[in-house]
Order: sequence, then structure tokens, then C-alpha cells
Amino acid sequence: MSANGVSKRHSYVVFVVLLSLGLATLLGYYLLYMPYYEAKSAELSSTQKTMMLMDTVVDVRVDGRDSETLAAKVFTVMDDLEELLSRFVYGSEIAELNRRAGQWVTVSPITLEVIELGLEMGDLTGGIFDITIGAVLDLWGFGSGQYRVPSDEEIAAALATVDYTKVEVDKAQGQVRIPAGTVLDLGGIAKGYIIDAGTAILRDAQVERSIINAGGDISVIGRRPDNLPWRVGVQNPENPAEIRWILPLDDESVVTSGDYQRYFLVDGQRYHHIIDPRTGFPARELTSVTIVGENSATCDALSTAIFVLGWEEGRALVENLPDVEAIIVSSTDTWVSPGLAKVVTSQ
Repeated sequence: MSANGVSKRHSYVVFVVLLSLGLATLLGYYLLYMPYYEAKSAELSSTQKTMMLMDTVVDVRVDGRDSETLAAKVFTVMDDLEELLSRFVYGSEIAELNRRAGQWVTVSPITLEVIELGLEMGDLTGGIFDITIGAVLDLWGFGSGQYRVPSDEEIAAALATVDYTKVEVDKAQGQVRIPAGTVLDLGGIAKGYIIDAGTAILRDAQVERSIINAGGDISVIGRRPDNLPWRVGVQNPENPAEIRWILPLDDESVVTSGDYQRYFLVDGQRYHHIIDPRTGFPARELTSVTIVGENSATCDALSTAIFVLGWEEGRALVENLPDVEAIIVSSTDTWVSPGLAKVVTSQ
């Protein structure tokens, strides 16, 4: 073979070897590196989504593997729970209970759980938290938006339907019965329960960190990317556009009830949605109550109950509850529970 032929053959062999190495590298990239890269990308991803739920803006941030999928799942579950637990959704189980008041109604385990939790909170607060307050709320127009100040006679008639101790639960049969004329309303606890359900999904998925914010009712997992606790602002009840306190949150929940959140004015008088079940009128002693605790459902119910209990009784309840901290605000004074006072920052 001529020198020219040998050279051509050598060049061909080198080309084939280089081509094989290139193909092997490309194949290795797609088979080995790309799955690793995609897995790491999913692991390190961060997703933030916003949606209208429970008559408020809900923000969800998730940091961790499959964050986008998990954020979407959280919204789906929260939406489904609202459809189940809101009395203003015609097809909900609570709406069905109200339509069939006086009869036993079969409900899902979730609805049964929330009702039982509401009854427990009624016991804990001496009846101040009462899930049968619906008829009184309707008189004032909270829910329908047709606000008015009802007469004393109307309030007395509505109050006759309010008594959480008359709600009957048959856990074995999965059934609930409320007295005829009673209107069940889980608004004081369902929002917190729904936030907890979203947080549970993320906790089970072992996300690195997350925050669910439903109109100021907040639940967090883990810490911020700088390894410091989440910093959550609490509004100034005298000027809700301002932040009055900054709270550090670390695997905790915070819920605030205030007279500035939902109200209407008549002749210069503010009538808000936090109704005292003893009188049928809006509670007047406090302007804001913020509760920090382990879960949103408990914080939700306690913020409402303590607002109604007022300055002395509200403080006494907080002091008797383990793992619960509070900021209680009246028109003249502010009380921060001892545990929270060590870490809260005033603005």
C-alpha cells in the first residue's frame, strides 16, 4: 500500500475514533449528567404562586424539590377544602347541614374533624368561640355584604339559635345534626384548618422551606434562605397600612383578628364582624388580637375568642395555654405575652 493510502486509512481511523468518543460523550451527557442536573434543579427550585381563595389573596412560596408541582397541589387541596367547608358554597357539606337542620346528615371525615375541633374550641373558651353563630352573622350582613344594624328583637331571636353544645356528632356513623333553625358557620376555624392542610402537604414532601399567607394568616416551614427565622409583619390596628410589629416565625403559625378587617359604618359607628355570642353585637373592648402557635386552626379560633373575651379574660386564657403567644391591643394599651416579648420588634 502506498504512503498516501496509509495516510488516508490513518485519517479515517482517527475520524472514527473521534466520532465515537464524541457520541459516547454526548450519550453520557444525556444519560448521566442531564438526569443529575434536572434532579438538582428540581431539588433547588423555588416557586411562588398567588390565588384568590377563602375570600382573600393567598400566597404560597415553596423552596425544594418539585416546588412548582407542590405549590399547585397545595392550591388544589385548599380549593377543594373551601368547597367542602364554606357555608356560602351551595354544594358544600356545611351548606347541606344548614339546609337539613334538625336532621342527621352524613359528612366526610374532614368535615367531622373540623366540626369536632370547633366544638373543642368552644369548650376551651367557655362558649365564646361558637360555630353556631351563623344566624347572627347573617343579621348583620357579614357574608352577604348587605350590611345593616339589626333590631334588638331580631338579635334576641337569632341568639336563641346559638349554642354549640346542641350540635350532635355521631362519630361512628360519620353523621352530624344541628338544631332546626341553627346556622353552622366554620368561618372562625376553617381558614386556619385549610392553611394547615396546605402546610401538611409541604411538610410531608420534606420541602426545605415554605410560607403560606392567606390574607395575613400565615404558616411557615423552616427558615429563610439566610437561615434566619421568617419575619412577619403585624398591622397597626389604628392605621392598617402600617406595620406595627415584626414577629420571627420558625415552623409556626400566626393569625390576627382585628376590628379593621371587615366592617361597615353607620352614623360614624364602626360595626365589625367579630360578634360576641353572648350579646349578638360586635365585641368592643379590643381592636386587634394576634396569636402565634403551632398550627393555624388553633390560632384562628383563639384570635377570635380572645378578641371577644377582652383585655383581662383574654390575657388570662393566653397565660394558661402552653405554646401560645399573643399580642392583645385595646384602644388605650398593648399587651405582649412574655415569650413573644423577648423576640418581637416594634416599629
